[in-house]
Amino acid sequence: MKWFKRQPKEGFSYDQVVSLLIKLTGDVVKDTSQTLEKHLNAAERSKLPKVQEELFFFFVFALDYWWQIERAHTQDEKRIWGEIFGAHLRILLGGDPEGLAMFDTLQQRLIAYAEIVTEAKGDTAMFTGFGMKLSEFCGMPNVLFLVLAPELFTKALEAVLSFRRER
Repeated sequence: MKWFKRQPKEGFSYDQVVSLLIKLTGDVVKDTSQTLEKHLNAAERSKLPKVQEELFFFFVFALDYWWQIERAHTQDEKRIWGEIFGAHLRILLGGDPEGLAMFDTLQQRLIAYAEIVTEAKGDTAMFTGFGMKLSEFCGMPNVLFLVLAPELFTKALEAVLSFRRER
């Protein structure tokens, strides 16, 4: 996260913003995985590649969520950003069958997390729902995800706010 805070953010194109946010996603997943690994037993550590994939999906959701509800941007700006974000993700995940399957999984995760936002009554319920769903997707009934999900969601908010358009 330190790298990201040092980057100049004024005058970036949508493409540059998305590239920086995707770079940040990789950094956050790596840092979170390293921290999480210290708290996992041997059986859980064997699931770390799956956990990293799910952390990536969750953080992508969080970035998209915060960008879309940010009030400093018009609906047209949000649409353009969303299209560019999606295009970068398709390129990142690749066009091979495995990449296409990952992109499909990402879309399923976005829908699942969006349903939590829609159904939750209040932040506590939403954060608990995110933690439980992330734990489920990781295939690990670990209470750490109840803390991890709100932390990642907040990091995504900070990243999006750093690109807040001044009016």
